Amino acid sequence: MVRNGLRGRTQRYKCKDCGRRFDGGIRRDKSKVISDYIESKQTLGQLATKYGVCEKTIRRDLEGMRYIRKIAKHKDVTIQMDTTYWGRNFGLMVIKDALRNVVLWHKYVRHETIAQYVEGVEWLKGNGFNIYGIVIDGMKGLP
Repeated sequence: MVRNGLRGRTQRYKCKDCGRRFDGGIRRDKSKVISDYIESKQTLGQLATKYGVCEKTIRRDLEGMRYIRKIAKHKDVTIQMDTTYWGRNFGLMVIKDALRNVVLWHKYVRHETIAQYVEGVEWLKGNGFNIYGIVIDGMKGLP
């Protein structure tokens, strides 16, 4: 076999008998690239430098990435609930984590009702949140 050098750490080998090429050296794991991009918040340039490839290769690795919506890392919450209106018939109902200031649930509404707040609380409970307290302004009747 003849060894030909290639960019960085990767080596290619060609068999003299059959003419087939083989890749050798350290291969990058695409799932690790995706994890570094999402969790470590590294740029394409930083990932390209880290793995010894060009940015276009990193982009190709990230094309296979599926979008998974992660609701929240912290499941023990005290929530704040409120609705903000723009005009008479258009509002946004928001439930957010009071300590971390992160929106956990939202819904576009025409009118503010207790049933819609209960819907949001039930959705949070159904997704594994432990609610220790609820802060709400002016709405009576929410147990």
